[in-house]
Amino acid sequence: MHLRSVGLATDVELAGTRGVVSDHENYLVIATPDDPTYHFGNLLVLPAAPQVGEVGYWTRKFGEEFAKDPAIRHVTLRWDGITGDLGAADELRAAGYTVEVTQVMTARTVTAPPIALEVRALRTPEVTLTAELEYRDADRHDDVYLQFLQRRAVWKQSLVATGRAMWFGAFDKGELVGSLGLVALGARARYQDVQTAATHRKRGIASTLLAAAAREVLPVIEQLVIVAEPGSAASRVYERAGFRATELVASACRYPKLGA
Repeated sequence: MHLRSVGLATDVELAGTRGVVSDHENYLVIATPDDPTYHFGNLLVLPAAPQVGEVGYWTRKFGEEFAKDPAIRHVTLRWDGITGDLGAADELRAAGYTVEVTQVMTARTVTAPPIALEVRALRTPEVTLTAELEYRDADRHDDVYLQFLQRRAVWKQSLVATGRAMWFGAFDKGELVGSLGLVALGARARYQDVQTAATHRKRGIASTLLAAAAREVLPVIEQLVIVAEPGSAASRVYERAGFRATELVASACRYPKLGA
């Protein structure tokens, strides 16, 4: 299935580096077998926003595609488009879905002033530090979430080890206080997991990491891609670094009930 959205297309390519992407002509199935509870790693990608009367059909289709894995108790639908069309949003919400819109931003170059911290590419074993940083500043501190981050760190390490990606870190007196990844996807490269320690925010760390990663891939890469919540602090940081909003992409997830 051809995708118009650069943001969604790079998400699908990223998913293929860890899991399985199956093309059913009028929809895609993305599965991440090593993490069935990964809500946005096990999903359907639709050609357009579901319209009134179609929500039930796509919900059943998801159930059919993932019926063999009882650990998958969510339903996630994403759809192609560049304007953030929500389709049958009221019907989705009535069916228990949370509807979200993501802003896709692109750039050809990225700039940032220098900072007084060590900024460098992470060695493969150091990539696990990114999970520790994310866990420290997270809203959740349970074993399930920690294991999710650790599984994701293993995937990141495999990308770095095989040369598909680079992960960068900012260090303050030897402690990792910021990180991000940049994954090569043909003529494009997609940023992943931009984070700064709560103790070090608003110091230009994210912008410096964005620029450091860009320098490593340009001019071979023709387009840099990143996503953010519209109007968020992150989107403003990316805009100051040289990114411009180019798309809005929508999705819907029916999360499992607590204790289910």
